[in-house]
Order: sequence, then structure tokens, then C-alpha cells
Amino acid sequence: MALASHNSLVFNTSKNKSFDPILRDFIFVIFGSILLAVSAQYKVPLFPVPATLQSFVVMLIGTVYGWRLGAATILAYWFEGIAVGILFSFLPWFANGSGLAYFLTAPTAGFLWGFLPMVLIIGYLSDNLEFRKSPLMLMIALIMGQIFLYAFGLAQAYLWILPAVTWMNNTDDLLNLYLYPFIFGDLLKTFAASMLTWEIANRVLKY
Repeated sequence: MALASHNSLVFNTSKNKSFDPILRDFIFVIFGSILLAVSAQYKVPLFPVPATLQSFVVMLIGTVYGWRLGAATILAYWFEGIAVGILFSFLPWFANGSGLAYFLTAPTAGFLWGFLPMVLIIGYLSDNLEFRKSPLMLMIALIMGQIFLYAFGLAQAYLWILPAVTWMNNTDDLLNLYLYPFIFGDLLKTFAASMLTWEIANRVLKY
């Protein structure tokens, strides 16, 4: 079964071409997951959460791929990162490492987990509720997706990291490390992703 919905930009870009839908989806999933891995390495090495381009890429995967193909891409990225850690432990497929232990226990693991609900929310709003028809609606969809990203990232940090470390002692420390430094950059990425998606949608769907 093809994953790209009929409302997604992926489907509308390729609907007049003789691509096999399953092969098309596979190519997009591999491309998107590799792009996520590459974007993780373009970072400002803040502690404990580096500022990377990953959330920007997740935004675009959600708005361009839609929720089903987007979710498959995030899952592929997770499994690739775990496999890379087993086979080539020196390669940082995620922001600061790879492997199952990193995926489950890293101080930033909650943000990795949050990519999935983030792309599901953004993709569903873009495809099924047509939030792509307006740059403002796109920004709202992207912000809603990021709320889920931060919910997972902060929850994991609060429940498992905060009680186990000495470099933060309370929720104020947690917010100073995990939230406040990233708000401005995420707003810039939100604006850039909405404008880029709007431009692509205008060309593909001819709004």
C-alpha cells in the first residue's frame, strides 16, 4: 500500500509520472531519513541539548510528505540510528551518537521520540485539514507539532534525567537547559519552513 496520501505534495508531484508508488515512497523515506541524519550534525553544541536543523527537516517532512509517509520516515530514521550504533558505533546518526542505548537513555532521547507525534500532527493538519492553503495556517500547524515535540522532550528530561544527574536540580534548571535557549531559533525555523512549503505548494498544487 502506498503511504503518500492523495493530498500530499509527494503524491501531487509524482502523480503524472510512471513511478511505482511503493518504490516512490521507499525512495522518499530513505531520502528523508538520511536528510535527518545529516541535519543532526549541523548543530550548535549546547549542553545537554544541541541546537540542530533536525526540527526544521521534520517540519518539512510533515508538510511535504504528509502524516503516513512522514511517520514511516521517522521510524526509518530511528531504526537506522539503532542499527548504525550496533554496526558502526563511531558514527553519530543521531545528534550526539547512535545505537539503542542512546535512543532509550540519552538526555535528549525524548526529543527523538517527539519527532513522531510532531510529524503526525503536522502531516495530518497539512493533508487532511488543508492547513497548507495559508502561510498562517501552516505556521499554526508547525507550532502545534512542536508543542508535542517539546512535551516529549521535557517529559523525558523531567521524569528520567532530572532525578539522575547533578547538573540540574529543579524545573527551572530544566527549562533553562531544555526550552528557553531554543524558542527564538524554532520560531525562525517555523517561519522558514512555512514559507518554503507555501512556495512548493503553490507550484505543485497551484493554489
